[in-house]
Amino acid sequence: MLIRYHVIYYATALLCFVIADIVHPLFYLFFILYCYFLYRRLSIIHFMIAILLCLALWIQPHEIQPLSSSLQGVVVKTAENNCYLKTNAGTVKLYHDLSNIEYGDLLEVEIEPLELYENTNDNAFCEKDYLYGQKIFHKAYVKKLISQQKQPTFYRWLEQRFSSQQDVQDYQRLFILGERSLTIGEDYQLLTELSLVHMFALSGMHIHILYALIKNVLALFLPRQLAKVLTFMMIGFYIFSIPMLVSLYRAFFILLLYELLKKWFHKLDIFAFLIILSLFYNPYIIYNISFVFSYFIYFIVLLTQRLRFSSFWIYLSSLPIILTLNAQIPFISFFVSDILNVFIEIFYSLCVLSIFFPVLEIVLKYTVILFQNMLSFMTVMNAFLIFSKPTLACLILFYFFYFRIIIAKELQQSYRKDACALLSLMLVFHFWSQHKIYGEVTMIDVGQGDCTLIRLPMNQGNILIDTGGTQDYDLATQTIIPYLKSVGISHLDYVYISHDDFDHCGALPSLLEHFSIGQVIDEFEATRQIGCAQIQMFKSHQVYTDSNDQSLVMYISLPAMNILMTGDMSSQVEADLLPQLQTLDVDVLKVSHHGSASATSALLLSAIHPDIAMIGVKKNNMYKHPSPQVIERLQRKGITILRTDQDGMFHLRFYGKERYILR
Repeated sequence: MLIRYHVIYYATALLCFVIADIVHPLFYLFFILYCYFLYRRLSIIHFMIAILLCLALWIQPHEIQPLSSSLQGVVVKTAENNCYLKTNAGTVKLYHDLSNIEYGDLLEVEIEPLELYENTNDNAFCEKDYLYGQKIFHKAYVKKLISQQKQPTFYRWLEQRFSSQQDVQDYQRLFILGERSLTIGEDYQLLTELSLVHMFALSGMHIHILYALIKNVLALFLPRQLAKVLTFMMIGFYIFSIPMLVSLYRAFFILLLYELLKKWFHKLDIFAFLIILSLFYNPYIIYNISFVFSYFIYFIVLLTQRLRFSSFWIYLSSLPIILTLNAQIPFISFFVSDILNVFIEIFYSLCVLSIFFPVLEIVLKYTVILFQNMLSFMTVMNAFLIFSKPTLACLILFYFFYFRIIIAKELQQSYRKDACALLSLMLVFHFWSQHKIYGEVTMIDVGQGDCTLIRLPMNQGNILIDTGGTQDYDLATQTIIPYLKSVGISHLDYVYISHDDFDHCGALPSLLEHFSIGQVIDEFEATRQIGCAQIQMFKSHQVYTDSNDQSLVMYISLPAMNILMTGDMSSQVEADLLPQLQTLDVDVLKVSHHGSASATSALLLSAIHPDIAMIGVKKNNMYKHPSPQVIERLQRKGITILRTDQDGMFHLRFYGKERYILR
């Protein structure tokens, strides 16, 4: 049999090939080993089928065509200041200043193409990967709206049936359209932190509830088989009338295809068929978190459905994905997930029924209140275990032992050694996340601002110097904290603020609110010892009125380097402090005021002779920082220049007295 019970082998081979082709060539090694396994374990025919599938995908044209200056298409997704426009050339993300763009509108627009952003900080959100995962290869700004045509849609009809009460409407929109409104942001953030957000992503559970609701109602008036056919038709019409959701499509097509083909194929075969079709539709779908989480968890559900405590094994399998996304494990999520499943089923059913029976809105209103109280309670009662983002080696070892345990349970064999190995791996990885054998100085890319993290070896201390600040978004919760957690840092011992300019301290209030901080230091102190780091401060006897000139000037002695942090001080302050600074042994200079021409004088550079210069600056900033004169001075001295606008985040890592630059 080449198909039944074997499609999963072909899907796995194709998946390995796509990951190797798109993510990293290292995965070709796994692909070759897996193909060898197919050849030895099954037959040369199975091996050839897998290779032919990979070749068929490889020869597909993947070249991304440039955008024309004008576009025509239909709006398939909307947000506050952007929309997705489906055109003949593909889907494009459009930014606009228009106020009446709605789902289903036919637009003709004149556009200006924009560059897709790639992440400049380690482990950060990457817009390019995110959009590629949705088969969106372009974004643009609408310069001119040429024409707009409204048309009636089922989506709009559903919107009109929503409650006028905002909190009720938010959950109706989330459960029925799969869209997150701005006003539900706080609840959604808590769900994300608790790793419960997947319960609210339209998927298998919701499709099965909807299927049962519609079929049972229709079965009251129609023959059972006809009711079943009409149910599939109605659900199909519904899911193709709302914005595309990978998890929803997966659930619907598995339900439909299994109903049609169950005499010939197992659910695992249907599942594997969908993986193959998804990869042919868009190979970059491997970047789609919904695809990864939905398909992988469903695969584990199929594997563990006959095992005792299957919910535990499903939860355990999801831990590496949770750690990759959030770098922390919320203890409460496992204990409440089964109870919450029942509640979510009722919650979802009420949202659906309230569309047709508005009288249920009052019940739904109290359900929302109850859920928000439950969410607050879970947040208070929860505790997190902070890891770092798992390495590839850790992921391979975790799933190696995990699947050995699952196989042993299926065969009713002992799995004690593998369970101990898996537990040991988690404990060692947690310890390694917290206690690095190396130290590191990291300049985080916060745009036009400064933010430097000093991590001392073996958890001797974590020090943040300045926080950066921007008016556009919450820098602390969206950039700084996610990075800290992703490298296993759960607590900052000290936060130093050089001076009170917003681009140096703007993110501090949010950081204090959302992260554990030992002490904030924003005033002069002569010296402080933190583990293997000694911090000295220097000041002159002059009085300065400019806040930049009031910056704390810090000299940080580490085993492998000495760093001079200068805040935003001007050349005048440099001259005043020169008698004190010229005696220092400086390896690394944090260039003052983002490389402004008003600082980093030739006199200072001649006095301290640094090897490395660090500059925190935004790409294409309005101030034209860093100044060409400053860059020329640094280059003339043969100083290695590290700057966040060109290098993104960079690290100075040290092992004992040896240091290395990572960028």
